Amino acid sequence: MSEQESEKSQLGRAESHGRILDWTEAGLWIVLLVIGSLVALAALRDSESRNRPRAAAKPAPGGLIEAEDLPVIAKSRDFTFWLQPSSGFRSGNWSKDGHMFASSPIEGDWIDLRLPDQEPGVYALDLFMTKAADYGIIAVSVNEALLGTFDLLSLREVVPTGALKLGNVKLHARKNVLRLEVVGKNPNAAPPFYQFGIDGIRIGKATPPASGDSAKHATASKAEPITSESEAEQASADDESDAERASADDESDAERASADDEADAE
Repeated sequence: MSEQESEKSQLGRAESHGRILDWTEAGLWIVLLVIGSLVALAALRDSESRNRPRAAAKPAPGGLIEAEDLPVIAKSRDFTFWLQPSSGFRSGNWSKDGHMFASSPIEGDWIDLRLPDQEPGVYALDLFMTKAADYGIIAVSVNEALLGTFDLLSLREVVPTGALKLGNVKLHARKNVLRLEVVGKNPNAAPPFYQFGIDGIRIGKATPPASGDSAKHATASKAEPITSESEAEQASADDESDAERASADDESDAERASADDEADAE
């Protein structure tokens, strides 16, 4: 190869190498621009989020003990029980914008929660839970005394139950146990059928019984179960049917009476 051809070859390689460097530099600039844009966008969104007024969390009902503050003593098995934010729920308010959510239980599963220590005596208990389309039927007990069974189905959306009255319960000074147990599902529930959520519990002094019984003889009173929406609708339909049948019977009786009167007149 002549010297002239060698120089041309070296020049070609240099130009090719230069083009590679140019493309590499251009690619790096593009990557930097993309990264810079993403960082700027994230900073802008963070600024908007901080400046956007937030709805204030609903204050906890008086005396409410947060479910997340109740230590878990035992579970039937290792199902998930965690603090779920309620910010994604469209209706209702939960204390401190969250509830403790059992997301993977099956029928027969239970969880024991330790209630706070207090002076021994009789207390009125109110439980605050959550209803949803895929929630189950939950039995509530304190110190192995069944206080009520609640159907937590909501056909429309996730909503708080409000105060579920558990009645007057005798509590010890220490080691009082709240048990939540999955005992079934509503026929209209969606999969996975058996979930539940608890916002908290309120423990208040009970009014002394009118009979004058001493506190030491007081026993747990069974709470009224929540009527599911499907049962309420069916009951309403049954009431309407009964009313229609009664109206029809009244009309028939009136027609027969009128016919009898006409026959007697003739």
